[in-house]
Amino acid sequence: MSRNKINRRNFLKAGGASALLGGMPLGLNTVGQAQDGGEKKFCFVIAAAGGASILDSFMAQSTGPTAFETLTQIPGSPLVAVPALENSIQGAIDLGNGYEQATFLNKHGADTLAMTNEVTSVNHIIAAKRAITGDNVNSGRTICEANAIAHGGSCILPNLGLGVGGYALHGDDDTIPAIARAEPITDPLMFAFATHGFKGIKGSLDDKDIAAARALRTQLESVSGFAKEFEASKIMDVYMKNRDSLVSQLEKGDSIGKLMLLDPATADLSAFGTSMTGDMQQVIAKFPNIAKDPYEAKMALSFLAAKNGMSNSFTISPNLAPLIEATGSPNTPIAFDWSHVDHRGAQNAMWSYVLKSVDALIDLLKETDIDGDPQKGKMWSKSMIYIATEFGRDKIADGGSGHHLNNGNVIISPMMQGNKVFGGVDTTTGFTYGFNAETGEPDQNSKMTEKDVYSAVAHGLGIAFDGRKDKPAMVKG
Repeated sequence: MSRNKINRRNFLKAGGASALLGGMPLGLNTVGQAQDGGEKKFCFVIAAAGGASILDSFMAQSTGPTAFETLTQIPGSPLVAVPALENSIQGAIDLGNGYEQATFLNKHGADTLAMTNEVTSVNHIIAAKRAITGDNVNSGRTICEANAIAHGGSCILPNLGLGVGGYALHGDDDTIPAIARAEPITDPLMFAFATHGFKGIKGSLDDKDIAAARALRTQLESVSGFAKEFEASKIMDVYMKNRDSLVSQLEKGDSIGKLMLLDPATADLSAFGTSMTGDMQQVIAKFPNIAKDPYEAKMALSFLAAKNGMSNSFTISPNLAPLIEATGSPNTPIAFDWSHVDHRGAQNAMWSYVLKSVDALIDLLKETDIDGDPQKGKMWSKSMIYIATEFGRDKIADGGSGHHLNNGNVIISPMMQGNKVFGGVDTTTGFTYGFNAETGEPDQNSKMTEKDVYSAVAHGLGIAFDGRKDKPAMVKG
């Protein structure tokens, strides 16, 4: 798109109408106030959609049915790394980004743990929702809904939903403040436009003219037949409050400028009353492919929303479509579920794809102050990254794999006891087993469930609820 043809309509057309409809905070999910339980904490749920196998990452084995010929041992750590393998899509397209799991562990291993589990469903949608609700252990609340309530009271839109499938679903607790439910975002590059009613329109009226037009609109609506007919409607009440209050707050806070992710080299917005985020160079340095990779764009938007105090909870799904270029694709078709076709190739490529951007996000969080205040410390000190997946895969080393209940998860946070494996693997079968919640010692007679994983994340974040299955061995302090 050439510079002289840039306008708000073209931007929205380029990104799809869903950029406005999916991102504009005008739904039932944007009413009410979150109950702030104290200091701000950040929860990033990375949806490893399709079934990420823990035995193809930090709990990989050198013997048994899942054995690798070569593994990288991390000095002083029980965590291991699978080297980046030579993979392809059907032997025709080079697959993978070459990112080494060892690179991640050498940088962030001190804050990284692997936790075994055995889930209760191998249906993608059902299992994904259970991964974020802990099989309804917390009255059906997703972990991001719970964190928005506990630690997002100062955020205007605490919970951003950038997930797909079951990861994009709300929890089942109808009693929570509606603002804690995830705000769905279908196009992270266009979302900034959805936070302002008129910026981005070339030659638009000034603020006083817009205010007058809005006041007139309110007068006309108040006497309209439509307004009288639906004056008792909850949906209309929500819509009006959000339009007149929430959108006004977003506009006054210049959310459009703080979240703008379009490339300044190809999109000059000065003529439209706005500009790129001042953090663009910092973000591009870590996420150089945001213009073509939706996963990187989601990560970048989440960081900006967190940095600017807008949100504190995020569910992020990697791109499900391969990003095919002349050099190949960094990710597979249908994410980790490509394992049905090529287990080793899919798992290896997708773990590298997921971890490379998580690495970049952590780097940004480590160098950024909470709310721009050095007294509050760096954002990473209060962050939790939970790599959530629906289930595991068959315990194999070659060919394609089916869904399997037995698996494990990765959690990264300075609030957790990192550089540890909680649980173990029976190398004769490839099945994982559990551990003692108090001591952390492996226990071949126990199994961890979705409820245990959710509870561990909640415990680390300081989110209390009846029925929480505490994991003292996993949590610092």
